[in-house]
Amino acid sequence: MNEHLFNRKIGITIFRTVMGVLILKDFMSFYFNRRFLFSDEGIVSYELYLDIINYYNIDWLYIDFNKSVIIKVFCFSGIILSTSFMLGILTRISAILLFFLLFIFKIRAIYLLDGSDNVISVMIPFFIFIDSYSLIDSYERFSLNIKNKVQPYLNIASHYFVIAMMLQVCIIYFFASMHKLQGEYWREGSALYYILNNDDFSASFLNKILTESTLLIKFMTWFAIAFQFSFSFLVLFKKTKMKILLLGVLFHTGIFILMRIDNFSIMMLACYSIFLTDNEYAKLFKKVIPIKHAN
Repeated sequence: MNEHLFNRKIGITIFRTVMGVLILKDFMSFYFNRRFLFSDEGIVSYELYLDIINYYNIDWLYIDFNKSVIIKVFCFSGIILSTSFMLGILTRISAILLFFLLFIFKIRAIYLLDGSDNVISVMIPFFIFIDSYSLIDSYERFSLNIKNKVQPYLNIASHYFVIAMMLQVCIIYFFASMHKLQGEYWREGSALYYILNNDDFSASFLNKILTESTLLIKFMTWFAIAFQFSFSFLVLFKKTKMKILLLGVLFHTGIFILMRIDNFSIMMLACYSIFLTDNEYAKLFKKVIPIKHAN
């Protein structure tokens, strides 16, 4: 196995750290908005929460959110686990427990989720099998000593599950493009006109300027479909990988600026970190460091 080709531990660590920050931010938001999210007076009715639990016969995941202390334990558990996950401490255990906490929240607040929640719920189980660096040096050294005998096997598992994670990102983009092609407004090129003029997504003065040009709107709408479709294939080839990743940075930065969909934009950009090998990061750092010295 070519270690240089498959080693992506730096990218995985970046991805895990960003995901951990987003999950931590979410659980802190859950705590400060707990009355509106979890109580009997919540935005999503408690009756609907019970109906979902009963319909899917998942009583073992039921949490009595009518009790204030239970809500606080739920939120603080998420804060502690997401901090541990972000720092790379007991990452595998944190990933398992966070998956279930986030799944329970998904049941309780089913109508309040966004694209980033779905991406996180799909991606976080991979970290049960993937090795990454801890941000705490002393823990990293301790962990290496513990895992010394089984490290070769962990490396093999990491290689294949990282590839699976990369393919998952490609699948997300592919089906997003297929879904858009089913929409009449996307096919005729006017979808972004209505999205950018929607009060919920009109986050910038640029929205009005951009939507004044029919030709530009059609181009942006069709570009979104073409980008998402082509990403699934072009990112897998060395000659086109960096170009499509750069287009992706511009694409999601545009979503953030024009629509202010922050978590989803940041999450998808974080996914890009796993497509670069450690060697490619080393070359990138070498290009950046001389510039800093020159200044």
